[in-house]
Amino acid sequence: MLRFFRPPPTEHSDEELLRRYQASGEIDWLGQLYERYVELVYGVCLKYLHNEQEAEDASMEVFEQLITKAKTHEVHNFKSWLHVLAKNHCLMQLRKSNRHPTENIEPAFMQNIDLRHHTIDAGEENGQTRHLQECLDKLPARQRECIQAFYLEGLSYKEIAETREEGLGIVRSYIQNGRRNLRSCLEKKGVRNFEQR
Repeated sequence: MLRFFRPPPTEHSDEELLRRYQASGEIDWLGQLYERYVELVYGVCLKYLHNEQEAEDASMEVFEQLITKAKTHEVHNFKSWLHVLAKNHCLMQLRKSNRHPTENIEPAFMQNIDLRHHTIDAGEENGQTRHLQECLDKLPARQRECIQAFYLEGLSYKEIAETREEGLGIVRSYIQNGRRNLRSCLEKKGVRNFEQR
């Protein structure tokens, strides 16, 4: 089993390690934090990639993403957020290699969108997936995190609220506003005729 770091035992919480990394930029803090969940990340990657070497490579790539993303994202529950990050990375890898083209970010979001009046060919579909990812990246952090937890990780409103330690109404608002902002962004990119079910 791969391991990236072998830090000394620490009693620091996830939140404290993340705070120290964000404040100092010292990779050791992030390394200690990631070490706690490297087996989780590897397990997620193996589940989607079905190849041990590719799963190890993907786990390292997730850590490389983490170096940048952990500095800028507002993270309320590191374990849950890291799980989503690893899953999204693997789905992107599968989509790029065309090994699993039907499971990506777009279908999870589009399950709540009516596409009956919008006919697209394969090229347009790939473009829409790219536009959706771009629009997701533009969302405010809390809206994006809730959207990803709800549609990609499959968590319920209640589970997201408990994970983030926020009220149910607040989480519902993040998701509803996030969907509205996504739709507006997509329409500006020329992706139209989406109707809420």
